[in-house]
Amino acid sequence: MSNFQLIVLVLFGFFILLGVGVFASFGGLLGGSSVGPVTIWGTLDNNMFNNMIGTLRSSDKTFADVRYVQKDAATYDSALVNAMASGQGPDLFLVPQDEVTAFANKITPVPYSAYSQAQFVNSFVDEGQIFLTSNGALALPLTLDPLVMYWNRDLFAGAGLAQPPQYWSDFLTIAPKLTSLDAGQNVHQSAVALGTYKNVDHAKAILSALFMQTGDPIVSRDAQGNLQPVFGQSPPNAQRNPAESALQFYTEFANPGKSTYSWNNALPQSGTAFVNGNVGAYFGFASEYATIAARNPNLSFSVAVLPQLEGNTTHLTFGEITGVAISRTAQNPNGALLVAQHLTGQAAVSLLAQQIFLPPVRRDVVVDTSSNAAAAVFVQSSLIARGWLDPSPAGTNTVFQNMVNEVLSGAQEPASAVAEASQALAQVFSGLTQTQPAAPQL
Repeated sequence: MSNFQLIVLVLFGFFILLGVGVFASFGGLLGGSSVGPVTIWGTLDNNMFNNMIGTLRSSDKTFADVRYVQKDAATYDSALVNAMASGQGPDLFLVPQDEVTAFANKITPVPYSAYSQAQFVNSFVDEGQIFLTSNGALALPLTLDPLVMYWNRDLFAGAGLAQPPQYWSDFLTIAPKLTSLDAGQNVHQSAVALGTYKNVDHAKAILSALFMQTGDPIVSRDAQGNLQPVFGQSPPNAQRNPAESALQFYTEFANPGKSTYSWNNALPQSGTAFVNGNVGAYFGFASEYATIAARNPNLSFSVAVLPQLEGNTTHLTFGEITGVAISRTAQNPNGALLVAQHLTGQAAVSLLAQQIFLPPVRRDVVVDTSSNAAAAVFVQSSLIARGWLDPSPAGTNTVFQNMVNEVLSGAQEPASAVAEASQALAQVFSGLTQTQPAAPQL
């Protein structure tokens, strides 16, 4: 054998070994089993989540060395920030939509080269698109909790009403039939828990749904991809500001001078009042179903899709979506990427949806709802769920609360209250330092 042939054979062998090494190192991204250890943090139940991972592990080697750690919801944000700062954070963490903005600079986006935008849009329900940026997805959707309407079947039947309201305008005629007042205008039985803020559970979510149904998205992204408030901006040729109309409708149920009057600040929390059988309609999340049933086993109630605006061709409700994000300080980012893809895949999402009794966040997960009316409503609601990225949950909550209280106190008309809230939201956003996450290096 000549020296030239020998050199060629040696080089050929070297490149074969090099190729094997590269494939072993990046095999996880190419469909292999060498994923490596991946740690996930979240607030979901530890036993449930790890049992789910154990089930997935039996048929998917991607989960061979995956560990989930449950954290206290009250200190979750601070624990994540501190752990990431010290280099001891997780590879993946569960992030709800109202925390995505705060953690955006601590996230490595999932690149479109690994999960294309078309694949994302076709795989997940529409609300998942709030995670998308120009550089990739800040998170891959994992769970979705839509806002629905719980209604008391006995109270409705007693008032001669066979069906729950389908449109918001239906409450204008239903409220006088279901609400019971004494001579002092004290509410003993309420048609619907609407109008106030502090004792209406999920008031911001309900108002958000109303605003979005009227065509006000509350928040959008500018040309640079930064979040900006658009709340209270009237569309061209609009005779009236959509948000103003929604706010006026909402607050009328707490106005003693209106025929729709059925709620006030002296009443207990709306969820408690509904469980006690004193409210005809209560707006809560799908995740509350089991708790309501457990708190009052004798309560005869059903679930319906959130009422819509009559005449609107596009139906929507508010939803709370949670995604799986890759930490910028992840020890194993490549393994984290593959685990995130599989954790939000068809098999895992289907299993998780069954465990937590919530509708699947994926479009290709089929749920048999033929024997469960509530599940059917939840699935339907998940398909029309929408949300907005909240840059400061506490700050925007104060803005919404002040807006409602200003109208109820008579200090402002809905139009001026919306205008003031719009300015206040702009101030909340002005305090943010927004930067698009850098292009991922995965």
